[in-house]
Amino acid sequence: MKIIMDIKKRVHSKILLVFQFFFNIILKYVGNTGRSNNVENYLKSYKNRYSRKKGLSKLDCYCEKNVLDKIHGLYGVGEKLRNEKKSFKKFFLKKYGIGLIIFALIPAVGFIYSILFGVKNGGRGIFKLCVDIEHTNDGNSLQCNDVHQYKWDTTLNNIGYFNYVFTFIMLFVVLVVVIYILMKVIKYEKLKAGKSKMNIKEYCTLCKDVF
Repeated sequence: MKIIMDIKKRVHSKILLVFQFFFNIILKYVGNTGRSNNVENYLKSYKNRYSRKKGLSKLDCYCEKNVLDKIHGLYGVGEKLRNEKKSFKKFFLKKYGIGLIIFALIPAVGFIYSILFGVKNGGRGIFKLCVDIEHTNDGNSLQCNDVHQYKWDTTLNNIGYFNYVFTFIMLFVVLVVVIYILMKVIKYEKLKAGKSKMNIKEYCTLCKDVF
């Protein structure tokens, strides 16, 4: 159980670091500069762009609109609370904090299996599985109060495989969403600066300024 708790603490600390990273980016830029007409015009042309897109490009256009709208809204609130960082922080946590934390914790659902049944060679879970290799049937395991694997071996293996697949898929999804949002933050800054096209040097400089 000690190893399981250590894993949980590490996951929680990483999630908090990601959350703090996002908030620092927003706090750094929101309210420091006004909203740009370039962004306003780009957002207003959404329907025109969306109608021309197909397939994944259409989905990207839809998701981009939602992300940029949220960022744009935060800039608006930031302008009103320019000198009140604590008030802005409360607003941000109240509106987005719980949702972001729940989303970031989705991959941690996979740890429920480890908490319940333990980790192989790493600690026992709430339901203690019998580790005696001689307990393979009801005849020689009647005096043992632990959960016997020979009764649940197939079920536990199937749950374990599903758990691993679920955890990796959710980690991938969270990572993709984080990267996507960061890309749109950069795009928002590009639009605000009125730079639709940038060379590599300018792009790297912008990324450095944002992060």
